[in-house]
Amino acid sequence: MVGTYDIAVQVSELCYVTPEGVAVFDELSFTLLREEIKFVIGPPLSGKTLLLRLIMRELYPTRGQILVAGRNILRLSSRKLYRLRERIGFVPYPPITLPHRTVEGNLRFKLRALGIEGERAEEGLERALSLTGLSPLKELHAYELGEGDRRVLGIAAAVCNDPVVVLCDDPFRDLSPQDQERVIEALRSLQRGGVAVLATARDTALPHRFGFPSEAVLSLRPEVVA
Repeated sequence: MVGTYDIAVQVSELCYVTPEGVAVFDELSFTLLREEIKFVIGPPLSGKTLLLRLIMRELYPTRGQILVAGRNILRLSSRKLYRLRERIGFVPYPPITLPHRTVEGNLRFKLRALGIEGERAEEGLERALSLTGLSPLKELHAYELGEGDRRVLGIAAAVCNDPVVVLCDDPFRDLSPQDQERVIEALRSLQRGGVAVLATARDTALPHRFGFPSEAVLSLRPEVVA
């Protein structure tokens, strides 16, 4: 039986209508468990990034409910929302990296930006490097990394503050199959480490290609966002 603690994100009867009157989501519901990976699949303009923005409460839905770590994000005050967002890791496309800093330097920069210092920062750094497999590359500059490892560095930056869920916006776009596999390996490692992952993708065959069941896929309607 699934308890509240086991749920990272729960979306219930979500509706979103654009200012132009386009209904993007109509009664969308899904649950993302802790230690689970789910894929939001759809072509460009289908609402993938929009869904991630709603989960982070950068936008408000027209109707529905979104829970993150058991908290209704639509009812939180600004202060409580800020604290909850610390438990949400976000990887944009393309991921933001500092090319002339090392892998470790990129992560330390992120930790300082979050106000994380001392022992907690060291723990976050080591955990991010270990979970993403970047420990052997930590002294390389970001510009020296292959494209797959640069994407993984973006994931490491999102997980260094120990979030309950990581939202990845199209981390597979324009990657070779080998680099896509590298990203999948990093996401599976996060999953084994107790972090839930919600990743968007355009390729409908990608989850199946890497052995994920149909239950791990949420398909969106094509081209509904103006």
